[in-house]
Amino acid sequence: MMKRIFAFILSALLLMGLLGCAGQPETNTAPTETTQPTPTESAEEAEVLKIMILGSSRSVNTFQLLYEAFRDQLPDQKLVLGIMYYSGCSMTMHTNFIKNNECVYDYYRNTDGRWEIQSNSHMAVGLQDQKWDVVLLQAGNGDLDNEMNKPCREFLTQYVDSILGDHPHTFWWHSTWTNSTDPALYDPAKTKINPLTVDQYGQLTSGIEAAKAYVMEDPMFEGRITSGTPMMYALKVLEIPETALYRDHTHLSDFGCLLVAYAWYAQYTGNPVTQINLDMIPQHLRHRNYQHLGDMVVTQEMKDQIIQTVDYTLKNPWSVPLKDE
Repeated sequence: MMKRIFAFILSALLLMGLLGCAGQPETNTAPTETTQPTPTESAEEAEVLKIMILGSSRSVNTFQLLYEAFRDQLPDQKLVLGIMYYSGCSMTMHTNFIKNNECVYDYYRNTDGRWEIQSNSHMAVGLQDQKWDVVLLQAGNGDLDNEMNKPCREFLTQYVDSILGDHPHTFWWHSTWTNSTDPALYDPAKTKINPLTVDQYGQLTSGIEAAKAYVMEDPMFEGRITSGTPMMYALKVLEIPETALYRDHTHLSDFGCLLVAYAWYAQYTGNPVTQINLDMIPQHLRHRNYQHLGDMVVTQEMKDQIIQTVDYTLKNPWSVPLKDE
């Protein structure tokens, strides 16, 4: 009876949300029409790996160059990436937005290396757009309490299940990186965080301990991926300057995004990265807000640092790297 009641509530939320949302996707090139949900997949569509993350700006950073990493390492793998983005979003916020039928998300979709963005979207708009194979949850501020916010974890997975229906899909967990400690990356007009109070080891340790305690053995998740461990390894072991990996106090630079993307790819596939063939990423593949930065050049030094970071992360994914490693 409770399952039937829950299914009825989710169906009502879905219908109300779709009726109330509007907006067309914006792209890095020309606008395109929104893909409409389809009841079944063709054989060609079934060969495409479709990955969606429900998150925040850190999710955008994580996925920003993930398409490029996959294409470099698995050139024959067809891929669709999706992000349901809301700034600073926690699982509690996701849950409330769904329950209140709020059209607050930017839905990012990437089918060919370029990001299309549809604003003012309901969560259901993105989830119904594709037959997603993998859906990721990610902790936000406040989610480390209450057993890594177990009530909202359960609500979100049930909500996704209600939309994707019989399509086979798995849930994965994603943990992110710490804030920067470099005062040069802080703008007082955009954050009240004092860089002198940032404890990177403490932040990463808290996140990893919470993940180990509440999501590592949770049968809800097929897999778990950390972007915090590779970032800390790059910072503390390889001693890459924070100004090279971050673009502000919390968000990543192009290099940081590429490093995290390769680490993410390796953890998802289980494949090591022994060679990187990318030499340049054209500016038109950037998010529209950063196209002014120009083409991204990938130097041999950057490639070597990424390969070392990925190797460490595959062997020690849920660790806090120390300088003497």
